[in-house]
Amino acid sequence: MPNLCPLCGQPLPKAFDDEKLHAKLDKLTAAATQLERRKLENEFTDRLSAERENARVKAKMEFEKRITKLHVDKDRQIRAARESAIAETIKKNALEVAKARKEASDEARREIRFVTQHARMESEKKLSTLQLVREKEQVRHSSEIAKLQGKLEDFSRKLEKQTGEQLGEEGEIDLYSALRKEFVTDRIERVGRGVKGADILLRIMDGGREAGCIVYECKNVTTWQKAYIAQAKKYHTQYDTPYVMIVSRAFPKKLRGMCVMNDVPIVEPRFAIALTSMMREGIIEIAKLRLTKVGANEKAQELFVYVTGNEFQTRFRDMSETVDGLMDFLRTEKNWHENHWAKESDLHARIQKRHREIDARVRVIVKGTEKLRPIAVADGRRRA
Repeated sequence: MPNLCPLCGQPLPKAFDDEKLHAKLDKLTAAATQLERRKLENEFTDRLSAERENARVKAKMEFEKRITKLHVDKDRQIRAARESAIAETIKKNALEVAKARKEASDEARREIRFVTQHARMESEKKLSTLQLVREKEQVRHSSEIAKLQGKLEDFSRKLEKQTGEQLGEEGEIDLYSALRKEFVTDRIERVGRGVKGADILLRIMDGGREAGCIVYECKNVTTWQKAYIAQAKKYHTQYDTPYVMIVSRAFPKKLRGMCVMNDVPIVEPRFAIALTSMMREGIIEIAKLRLTKVGANEKAQELFVYVTGNEFQTRFRDMSETVDGLMDFLRTEKNWHENHWAKESDLHARIQKRHREIDARVRVIVKGTEKLRPIAVADGRRRA
């Protein structure tokens, strides 16, 4: 079989020595093979280095990833443990607070119960004392009531013995005295008992001349009678004056203070002087006009109509109520001042008492030394 070329596979000449050819080829390819091997070894070495580096990088990344995960897991575990510990602490503290509150509440209840019992005992003690005082006061009050009842019965018996005429005379005397005290320049007359006429006449004097006359019918009674009006109206003609008034403690139903019935004014005794003063001023002014008798009578009638009219009555009542309110206010203010002065005096007395106690105690402590200067008390005075 002919020799074939190892490269191209063509038949070789017969004279061509196969061994020499192979030896030559081996020689030629040895260097190339060595170079290729060296190249392959270098590539393998480089690739191996690269693979190692990649493996190292991957291993490092994986390690760092695992480390990070471990840190995250650790932080999560620490946080969970911390939250659990905090929750446990809060729960424990809540239990302790609840326990403390319960103990405090129990203590407060015991304290309140103790204070309440003590206060109840003190109250019962004070109540017993007050009850004894009250019983003593009741006994004293009953005794005083019995005495007053006896006096009232005596007065009632005396009053029953008095006639209506005597009672009327008492009211008449009171009004007569008040008129004389208030109007000293006028002539005031009492009509005697048994004489037909009014009770009191007030003759108003303007200088030495009589300016007019006011007639008073006094009724110191407890029950009003219509006959009083008819009786008073007769005095207009009897004394030739339009100025007639009834001074009474009793009034027609639902009326008080001042009212007018059938052109006759009816006033309470306390308002009689005020009404007289107003009428008197008008009467004097009419007299100063120097009118004829007819003109003077017309003016007097006009004044009387005004006095008995609704306008005057309304304003007079308002004035009277205002005076009553003012008197009530003055009484209230007087009582307040008296109470205030009493309290202030009591406080000063307490200050002086404590001052004397302190001064006496200090003198006992420093007995034998020089005499102490007195301590100044709150009202600016000193006590030895």
